[in-house]
Amino acid sequence: MHAHRRGPRARNGFTTVELIVVIVITAILAGVAMARFLGKGAFESRGYFDEAIAVVRQAQKIAIAQRRDIFVVITADRIAVCYVAACAAADRVTVTSGLNRASSTALANCQNDTAWLCAGRPASVAPITSSAATVTFDGLGRPSAAATITISGSESGDRTRQITIQAETGYVSPA
Repeated sequence: MHAHRRGPRARNGFTTVELIVVIVITAILAGVAMARFLGKGAFESRGYFDEAIAVVRQAQKIAIAQRRDIFVVITADRIAVCYVAACAAADRVTVTSGLNRASSTALANCQNDTAWLCAGRPASVAPITSSAATVTFDGLGRPSAAATITISGSESGDRTRQITIQAETGYVSPA
């Protein structure tokens, strides 16, 4: 006859309790992760900050390369680059988002070939504040004045970021 062993049985799978615990933990982690991914305001804020730095740095590079004055206009809704002082009027261009080229009608009062380089503020970012409304880079890349541009996300917990333009050198850096 067969002798039966007594003692722990060989396990062939998970118990119901173990499966329920794993499902509950997975649901909690998914809820936390979805909250982070659905709140995209922080990502848009950081993206806009990076785009704004790139636009200001590009303005300085254009000034040096072309050895002419380049104007950086800072308003609550955008940061724009222009070759002619008359183009600096904030009401001449409507920017949606991203790097845009203005329409020819918007540039009619400047020069027909003048190109705009703009960074438009997304809706999830609070209006921009700046210590200067316009910064002019001369042909050597020096700014007309030092400036600090502040960009804040409108969501709670999003940090405030600043772009600093140094007075003597024109160095553009995150603060």
